[in-house]
Amino acid sequence: MDKIYQQERENLRLLLKKLNDFPRLYVYSAGNRAKELIQMLNMGFLTMPRPECFLVTGMQGNRESVDNPERIDGIPVYVLQDYVEMSDVKKGECDKSAVLVVAMEHYHDEIALSLSSTPFHNIFYLNDVMERILIADFMKYYYAQLGKEFQMTDMLSGDSNVFDQKQTGVSAMTYMVQCAQDVKLSEERAERAWVTPLQAGAALTDVRVAEVTDADGVNISAKNAYYNEMTGLYWLWKNTDLDYSGICHYRRQFESDIVWKYLWEDEADAVLPMPALVYPDLSGYYLNWGEKAYYEMMLQVIKEKHPEYYETACWCAKHPIFYPNNIFIAKREIVESYCEFAFSVIDEVEERMKDYEGTKQKRCWLSEHVTTIYFMKHHEDYRITFSNLKRYW
Repeated sequence: MDKIYQQERENLRLLLKKLNDFPRLYVYSAGNRAKELIQMLNMGFLTMPRPECFLVTGMQGNRESVDNPERIDGIPVYVLQDYVEMSDVKKGECDKSAVLVVAMEHYHDEIALSLSSTPFHNIFYLNDVMERILIADFMKYYYAQLGKEFQMTDMLSGDSNVFDQKQTGVSAMTYMVQCAQDVKLSEERAERAWVTPLQAGAALTDVRVAEVTDADGVNISAKNAYYNEMTGLYWLWKNTDLDYSGICHYRRQFESDIVWKYLWEDEADAVLPMPALVYPDLSGYYLNWGEKAYYEMMLQVIKEKHPEYYETACWCAKHPIFYPNNIFIAKREIVESYCEFAFSVIDEVEERMKDYEGTKQKRCWLSEHVTTIYFMKHHEDYRITFSNLKRYW
């Protein structure tokens, strides 16, 4: 663990201790991180006051979306200014109240400005590194309860040239999936020797944003609108034969090259992002993004075509563990097995629901659930190591 993580671990400890000094707690955010907090409270991992409510800057007309629900676990969600006016919040009451901002750090300045015009003054911020530490600690706790092994890399915030230490004759590369429509990043992203840009959906546009495209060789590039980064993964599967490979996103990559240490030293067969904690469970989480008919068809396809995975699929549906973004690095034999399973399921769902009148774009969210099912099924078969992702803006 580097100095940044060491310092933020201590800051997190002090923050959690401080929150217990206040009888009332307000949580700023109604997105995934707010729901993580509720899950941790409900499962006995955290001890702090149950939130009075969740506060947000604005609902933006998205009451039904994952980011702006009306209630979380029965606790109401309010727009900050509406709540202040409705509740007639007084300074004296705020002396006994804490506001914990759990939204992504990218939004903290905006939230601080919104809070500055209210009587709230005991305001605390959970930054991105603290959140990663909290999730990592929770996952150790949760997997222990499940009786499952949980291995993670050291927590490092930067690269240390570990990739260059691979043995002679070993081939390895990850492909950063991006497309012509991606929003331009405002944040500088360093080039990495182990990351090659790969344009996804290249068959759908004449614009080129990477030298390597998923329209080369054997491909399903034209399906990108409904497969997202999976068209890039399909290209990798069919057109490369590397000893170790995987994909990341133009906005999400492993935070440190420490992941390669575990592969080079034969301590891991696959590296995945730190699991996400979702609410209320995996099937319920999908319904925030997708449509129930797609999820039910996915389970039906697995039951019929891959019955050995069906029990795991049903287990995953009722548990809050999610392997996000289809990001991974793995040995070639795992890439082969994983892709054969994933595309068999996704392609069959597409075929069976080609006349479905729902929103076909929402089918693309299934792939992460298929990924979760696959690696959870093989949790005891493969030596899986988890590592933090960094998000770029």
